Amino acid sequence: HAHGMIAWPAEVDAVVMAAELDFEFMRPLWEIAVAHVARMPPLEEIAQRSGGQLDRLAGTAAVERPNDSYVVALGPKVLGAMSPANRQQVVRWVRASRTRKTPDLPPYLADTLTEEKITDNQIVMLLNLTGVVSPAEVAEKLAQPELALPDSLDKQQLATVLASIRGLCLEIQLQNPPRGRLSIDFAQPATMLQGSVRSFLLAVLSQHGADLDDLRDWKVDANGQSLTLHGKFSSSGLRRVLSVLVGPTGPVTTSAQTTTPSSETVAEMSQRYFQSVTGYLDDLFVSDRQPGSLFQAKVWVQRYADRIANLDPQQVDPDVVAFGGDVVTLLDEIVHSIDRAESRSDFREANMYDSGRRRYGRYGVYGFFEKSYVTRDRQVIQADEAQRSFRDTQVIVNELRALSANTRQTMTERYERPF
Repeated sequence: HAHGMIAWPAEVDAVVMAAELDFEFMRPLWEIAVAHVARMPPLEEIAQRSGGQLDRLAGTAAVERPNDSYVVALGPKVLGAMSPANRQQVVRWVRASRTRKTPDLPPYLADTLTEEKITDNQIVMLLNLTGVVSPAEVAEKLAQPELALPDSLDKQQLATVLASIRGLCLEIQLQNPPRGRLSIDFAQPATMLQGSVRSFLLAVLSQHGADLDDLRDWKVDANGQSLTLHGKFSSSGLRRVLSVLVGPTGPVTTSAQTTTPSSETVAEMSQRYFQSVTGYLDDLFVSDRQPGSLFQAKVWVQRYADRIANLDPQQVDPDVVAFGGDVVTLLDEIVHSIDRAESRSDFREANMYDSGRRRYGRYGVYGFFEKSYVTRDRQVIQADEAQRSFRDTQVIVNELRALSANTRQTMTERYERPF
């Protein structure tokens, strides 16, 4: 919380979050969060702080907030939130929470989420992937040259095993340094994946813009129908993993101040807020990662913008809060720039064929392959649009650096402490 990695402050005892993901676009269709709090904050204060509107849903006090979410009091010390703010859907959720004794979970989640995992780890993240892909879809992906799979690998059998995936389980222990254990569970024996799983997993994550450098150093074990990777988390790796847990909540658990905070308090909270924002920016643009692959960076830019938007502005200098808002706006502009580059690339690829030039050739009865000159032309277009977008993005990055430097200098002088 102090580094802006989570929105929930320390006085929250436990949090459960859930979402249904659209796997094509990796965006949530809905999100829910439930927290057990030491003291239930008055809903009036949450409405006042967030600019929201008081409401009652199924007889329960609630707040509809401008960030397209509802906050509801589910019990004396249980606070819930749901997004989007579909009032009818939230009412159904509130009613179900009163009558259902146990959660109605898919089999993989029910089988994997054990008391032992919750007891031994501070954070457990589960992703149900049962039935997400077919063997034919996987086989098509495996044919991509970027994956660089060894020729000796039986790709048909590999596709069958990968398509049987049940889900992922990531366990995190907040030691010093933090440690993680990632289990990938299948419905079929997964021993054939042991030798190539790390490079394959990194390639897939990279293609989806979710590469994690820490995984390169993790150990891999195969056990029946599961593969396990385990190792240490860097600060950057942990920040990236936790960026998945944006949730529909934002800062809701600390009550509003009835008195004007002291200058020292404002200085401390402003410093923490500023350093949280610049920590995300440094991870995006100052680390030793190569910035050339803008398509891959898009996922993290989007998620970090969401995290910054959810930082708690309470007791923070208004100029620092405005700085955070400007950063979110500029990060959104980077995402739009990448989107425009992707659209231009798709349009150019769709119109690059002259009459008589065929994109695909056929090899026997096994299907089609992309002709070499088509692959070359496609790669040239993608590189050209990536470079164009990179130049546009670099202008925005320079603006972010100047904005950060000016705000740091102003706040350092104002509060006589380093920001």
